[in-house]
Amino acid sequence: MDIEQEKVQYGKHRRQYVLVVKDKDVIPGRYAFYFHGGAWTFGQPESFVPAAIPWLELGFTVVFPSYRRPPQVGLDGIVADCRAAIAVLQPSETITHLHVGGISAGAHLAALLALRTDWWREAGWETGPQKSLVCAGPLSLGMLFPQAFFGRYVHLDPYCVLDEKSPKIEWHLLHGTDDGLVACAHSEAFHEKLVEIGHLADLHIISNGTHLDAGRWMFGGVGKQTVRDFLGADAGARKG
Repeated sequence: MDIEQEKVQYGKHRRQYVLVVKDKDVIPGRYAFYFHGGAWTFGQPESFVPAAIPWLELGFTVVFPSYRRPPQVGLDGIVADCRAAIAVLQPSETITHLHVGGISAGAHLAALLALRTDWWREAGWETGPQKSLVCAGPLSLGMLFPQAFFGRYVHLDPYCVLDEKSPKIEWHLLHGTDDGLVACAHSEAFHEKLVEIGHLADLHIISNGTHLDAGRWMFGGVGKQTVRDFLGADAGARKG
């Protein structure tokens, strides 16, 4: 694809930047934010650019936030950086489509930001996301150990933040049954609660799938078509 990438700083630290990816056929008003994986500690946006492909095909501008990491900051600092990252663009055009997505730790961040429309409005956006794609995410911090550490972040726990007042958006969850890093129970419990509250939510279980299998769609592997169908359902025909 004929794409261009731009690195935009939103803070003084070298990790406080976003990578903005778009191609020559970009459609104004379509944005997606994708949060990379790496246990909140590893990874970088540049390694996850293939995840932009299904959005680029639909004319989206895709934004990959980077953030400071432990031990310099804890989860509160990481989320604060993500909130600053979504404020760096503040598009002037009317927003017609706004999506968030992520894998592993990035799925946690995507789910949390999807539930906080107020954070987007405070960042200068007209509204919050309409769709959230979460892959192999730790969506219930109460299932993680040690609880002496994760238990302090109830306010950043998507499962706990989700309630009847949460914005009704569309969700697509992918998780492998043999995920040895983040148990499939995270997505199952979160999906069950989403449905109970009345969200439109699909859970795609990958039989015998590992943690990495939940991201194979970005390389044309398992889940490719279901992800594209989910993202493109309200965005018209694909380009090309």
